[in-house]
Amino acid sequence: MLKETYRNRYKGWGTVIPTDAIVIDVTRTAGHLLSPSKELLMDYKEKRINWDQYIIRYKKEMNNEVCKGVMRRIKEASKVKDVYLVCFCHNKEKKCHRFLIIDIIERMCE
Repeated sequence: MLKETYRNRYKGWGTVIPTDAIVIDVTRTAGHLLSPSKELLMDYKEKRINWDQYIIRYKKEMNNEVCKGVMRRIKEASKVKDVYLVCFCHNKEKKCHRFLIIDIIERMCE
């Protein structure tokens, strides 16, 4: 099953992750291919764009065969194990690219 959680740099995980789960750090810090570009992230953090604009740009960044291949592999892995996408964002509004990744994966595999 495909899941998500956040990593608090100081307090640990936002969710208890089972030891047999696959954990994928999708942060820019980790340099993951599915992380947003630095420009996109900074535009959002510095309020040059809103969340809706972020979503549009993020989806454009992910719309290539390399990223789609990574997402397909994540989906396949999630059929046999829990896969957790992890980022540093912790907010109740679900404004983090890990939620967008899950949405894209679910839509591309329908």
